[in-house]
Amino acid sequence: MTFSVKEGSFYLDDRKVFLNSGEIHYFRIHRKRWDKHLEAAKEAGLTTVSTYVPWAWHESEENFFDFDGTSTAERDLRGWLHRCQAHGLYCILKPGPFILAEFRGAGLPDWFLDQYGNDVKMRNRAGEIVPSDGVSLFHPKYLENVTKWYDKIMPFIREHEISAGGPVIMMQICNEIGVFSWLARQGDYGNKVKDRFISYLSGKYKSITEVNTIWGTGFQDFAHIELPPDGNLPYASRGDRGRDYDWHCFWRIYYGDYLRMLCRMARERGVTVPLYHNLPGWIYGHGYEFPVNITMYEDLFGDRSEILFGVDHIPEFQSYRNMHDDRIINDITSAVQGNRPLFAAEFQSGSREYHVVTNPREMELFYKASIANGLTGWNYYMFSQGRNPRRKGYSGETFYWFCPLTAEGERSSAFPLVQRMNKLVKTSESLIVNAKRKAEIAVLYYSPYYATELERPVTGACGLQFTPSAIRRPAWFDGLLKVLQVLNIDYDMVDLRNTAADSLLAYKQVWAFSTDEMNAADQQTIVDYARAGGNTILFPYLPDREMSQLPCTIIRDALSLCPSGKEVIDSPLIDIVGLKDIKCANPLITYSEASLSNAEIIATTLKGTPCGFAKALGRGSLIHLGTWIGFDTEGHKPVYEALLGRSGARLRHTTAGNENLAVRERFTEDNGAVLFVGNYYNEEHTGKVAYTHPETGETVTIPYTQDEMLWPALYGILTPVCLKVADGLKILHSTSDILCVTGLEDRFEFTLYGDRDLSGEMVFEGNNAGRIKSATLSGEPVKIVRDGKRIALLYRHEHQKETILTVKIT
Repeated sequence: MTFSVKEGSFYLDDRKVFLNSGEIHYFRIHRKRWDKHLEAAKEAGLTTVSTYVPWAWHESEENFFDFDGTSTAERDLRGWLHRCQAHGLYCILKPGPFILAEFRGAGLPDWFLDQYGNDVKMRNRAGEIVPSDGVSLFHPKYLENVTKWYDKIMPFIREHEISAGGPVIMMQICNEIGVFSWLARQGDYGNKVKDRFISYLSGKYKSITEVNTIWGTGFQDFAHIELPPDGNLPYASRGDRGRDYDWHCFWRIYYGDYLRMLCRMARERGVTVPLYHNLPGWIYGHGYEFPVNITMYEDLFGDRSEILFGVDHIPEFQSYRNMHDDRIINDITSAVQGNRPLFAAEFQSGSREYHVVTNPREMELFYKASIANGLTGWNYYMFSQGRNPRRKGYSGETFYWFCPLTAEGERSSAFPLVQRMNKLVKTSESLIVNAKRKAEIAVLYYSPYYATELERPVTGACGLQFTPSAIRRPAWFDGLLKVLQVLNIDYDMVDLRNTAADSLLAYKQVWAFSTDEMNAADQQTIVDYARAGGNTILFPYLPDREMSQLPCTIIRDALSLCPSGKEVIDSPLIDIVGLKDIKCANPLITYSEASLSNAEIIATTLKGTPCGFAKALGRGSLIHLGTWIGFDTEGHKPVYEALLGRSGARLRHTTAGNENLAVRERFTEDNGAVLFVGNYYNEEHTGKVAYTHPETGETVTIPYTQDEMLWPALYGILTPVCLKVADGLKILHSTSDILCVTGLEDRFEFTLYGDRDLSGEMVFEGNNAGRIKSATLSGEPVKIVRDGKRIALLYRHEHQKETILTVKIT
């Protein structure tokens, strides 16, 4: 057998699959309990288990490697893989060298840190060790010992790969390597970094004169270049900020070179399974910093490496406050890495902090929404709680709380949810792995605005009207992107830096968050899209420079426009597209009426000065707003709705009669779909939902036979649409979780689950739908409503209980 990543999907042999995994750390569980955990994993419906393979655990003494449990039973990695295979489970292995995982030393051996720690640790510009587990990744002593570790572990993994008859289907290559700089807001100034930085610059620039011109420096030659300042030293000039941009660009190459090197080392030692790396970024229930971590790896996306990037989804809680975060993270990841599957490598199923209590009901809403937002694989993290080996745990003895299994193998309230979700995925797997969003609206993701993990304080010396890092959350992440989700708009995320204008023409309207800085090629893409017939909405500024700080006014020149001034007003308001007193932010960039004589003024300040316009550009148009409005009042929604309405696009394939319901639909090429309906509020709501039939295009409603239904608090449904049951018979939709479908000679049996306050409804269609003569739920008759072409079964869900719906046919 083979396991592969291709065509944007996971494949087992030639079958497209949903990668359904759970994290169990063999080294944190007593050897005698391994089978108990694996048996529960299989019973929960997992197909795969994932684990770190700590270098520190298997080479606890220098040059002594134990993979057979010779020194300690829990080091028997070979035995663990054999037990996994015996239980019919595949394996994902994560051998580092860094594993993090709240393991002291982040997985590096104590003996290595004792001998070489002072040499290899990250250093700040003053030469002091950075208080972090990070090291200089190209330090000779670090690489020498990583090589020895890979010399042992990679042939071992190759021996146990699926193609060799073993259970290993995928391998992580190191782990979250950029997290050290992100958390510390500190670059490494240690061994080899300066040499590599100079090498990078000498390849990018033709001469030291060009560098000095951009940076405002006077270096004699490349060899005399000094590394940029670190810490909280404010930017002294535009050139200083331009140098900082080069510094951030360099780190993306640095991480790319490091991970490509590890990939080569693994391949040279025989590993053939797909390789992936993690993207972290949630902070206390919010994902607004996640794009910073995504952009740190941009030198590895697309065809620049073979690495699949998995996201860490750790929301901690789920509510209206963060209902949009997972979709944004998924969308950006998909946009930047291209045609690769979307995999949640760490998918919350427990908590690493005891004071953060995960709630199965909230997690269920999150799990269903994640599939609606494009996931085609996940790894429950953690499926099993662990107990750390002595003096190895970052947080003491216990690793993770509120998991489906305790370290002793006992089941918690999270276990039934994981088991149920896995049944749901298995039943609708073919639809889930093939479903795609249909969208005529796009939002541009611009990675330089998130290349800020080492950013220093911005002052007036930079001459910026807007600093991306200061406004990107309220204006873009929690502003534009949240309101699009609240309005149930179907939109795609597009990577501006790697998308041609011709490709953007697939969309009738494109939204661009734009500040003072934008590189020439990217400004040109926006102009070319509009000239070719596209409709662009750009806010809050028309760029006047590149990220290097060199002047660049391509968009301004195309419009023959530039600002005439700005206003800073206490409690600013604007009138926009006929709507009055709309809250906005300072500053407001203004334009003279004379300069807009051939444009439509769409927004004005409290002083009546134009601050927004729509202007023809080639065969298309560009709408610009010289401020940002975000999304923190109800008055913002009609503004966005009005601007979207100018696109002529189909904005939604699903709608809700109650504005507090979130709805999304994804479609397959063979006329199927997956539909999500979610209530993110901690109170119930009533309403009717309408969606698009994937084959006929007609509008279908839920409920099908009533005016509206009650949608329970913090609850969602994920239903297949047009799921084939038999020839001539499909499930159109269901408000129940469909956990199993069994076809017998004269009947079908459906295993269902649903919230007791949610009305049960399953609608059938097809040429043979009329053959349904009766139905019972747990032996009790079910109401049947026939409308000529479809049959609806109506029933009540039982409380926290799976039930069998029996449908008899003639």
